[in-house]
Amino acid sequence: MSFPLRIQFFIIALASVAMLSLAAFLIIDVISQTESQRVEDAQRQVASASEELRLQYDQREAFVPEDPLSLLPPEMRELSLRGLSETVLRAYPLVQGGYFLVDSAEVLGASGGPLTAQMKDLIGRVCREASRSAGTAGLAMEHGLDSLVAAASPSEFGVAVAWSVRQLTGLRDPVVRQRRWLLAGLVLSALLGMAAVVSVWYSLHAGVGSVRRGLAALEADFRHRLPEGRGDFGQIARAINQMAGRRLALETELRRQDRLAALGRAVAGVAHEIRNPLNSLKLSLELLSRRLAKGTATGQEVSGASREVDRLDRIVGRLLAFGRPAPAERQVQDPMPLIEQAVQMVGEQARRKDVRITVAQRSGSPLAADVDGPQLQQVLINLLLNAIDASPSGDNVEVTADSSSGWITVRVADHGRGVPEEAKPHIFDVYFTTKPEGVGLGLSVSREIVISHGGTLEFSSAPGRTEFVVTIPAARGTPSETESVGTDRRG
Repeated sequence: MSFPLRIQFFIIALASVAMLSLAAFLIIDVISQTESQRVEDAQRQVASASEELRLQYDQREAFVPEDPLSLLPPEMRELSLRGLSETVLRAYPLVQGGYFLVDSAEVLGASGGPLTAQMKDLIGRVCREASRSAGTAGLAMEHGLDSLVAAASPSEFGVAVAWSVRQLTGLRDPVVRQRRWLLAGLVLSALLGMAAVVSVWYSLHAGVGSVRRGLAALEADFRHRLPEGRGDFGQIARAINQMAGRRLALETELRRQDRLAALGRAVAGVAHEIRNPLNSLKLSLELLSRRLAKGTATGQEVSGASREVDRLDRIVGRLLAFGRPAPAERQVQDPMPLIEQAVQMVGEQARRKDVRITVAQRSGSPLAADVDGPQLQQVLINLLLNAIDASPSGDNVEVTADSSSGWITVRVADHGRGVPEEAKPHIFDVYFTTKPEGVGLGLSVSREIVISHGGTLEFSSAPGRTEFVVTIPAARGTPSETESVGTDRRG
């Protein structure tokens, strides 16, 4: 089971926060366990305990003046003072305490545990110091690997001194110190590990974002190249750029080969088509030569030769137009005059076949399109000639223009027999024609011109009506990246 990258980043962030919190807790714990900190805490604790022991003693002496402790038997005095010290020391764990009589150097009421000789010596010293200074005193001494911290507070009545002592075990134990250093190293390693994780996370996040943005830009423009930085993502970017470069070179080579193959087929077809008018032209010239020799020549032979020359010119013109690059002289203009001029240019062919051409504009507002006028005229002439050839004598060819949502649409319709079903998939192929005298370049050239304008050339055909639809953008567009010419197979 794999998670999306964002979820993985979120999990890493949560783990980092948890690890940092744990590391902070461990650092605080390590700091709190240092020798100086422990000694200071113990000193504050025993000072507070001795002060409270003194306060309890003074209150007992003040509220029971008829029964002072100094007049009690030793057993009763010990029992009474121990009761005071046990009551006080319940709030001070690990602290031992009691009272010290300065005159007799006697320790009374001790509670919290047995007293060692070192403890008794330290208690005597700190109590005498407190008695001399008439205030709270504190002392500390080392005891092997341990430390003793003591404090004493003299009573107001000058009879006893309240004391408290605490033993800090293992304070200077080298094993404990070593463990602390190991713990500190562990905490530092955790922090460094989290820093590395965060750094890797940030690097991955930035790298993935950069690659994602680069791929999006590459999708829009295959000539775009990703920025090549250092590290693994830099290598990925270089690999993507190399792949894009190889693909662009391969596509260019494939387009070149396709154009060469198409041109080869077109040249072969044109060579075949040229033979017919050349043979006719040769026969016409031979006939003209014989009649000239006999003195019976007429203008009919010259007219036939002229028609064959015009036919040759059209064939060569279509060959030259095939594969023409994208238009370079486009400008915003009304396509209606271009349509009317194209209709005038095919007027002679329409009159010979007795076909009438009607032009209509469906849009109420003036039309405007960013086109190369001569090339759009060439498309319209090709479509009109095909419509005239397909129309029965005495029929109509309808040309309509319209605009909608930023697109200009020009429709050329005839009422002939329609395109055969088997010819529909190949109608725009180079050197495909259903006419005996055709070359098969007109519709291919027309489609290429329309695509170069960012538009489409589509058709629908059924018995009794065939319609070609030219759709071009009103504003400057870019040629389609994919095949934008659709063929309606409805028949």
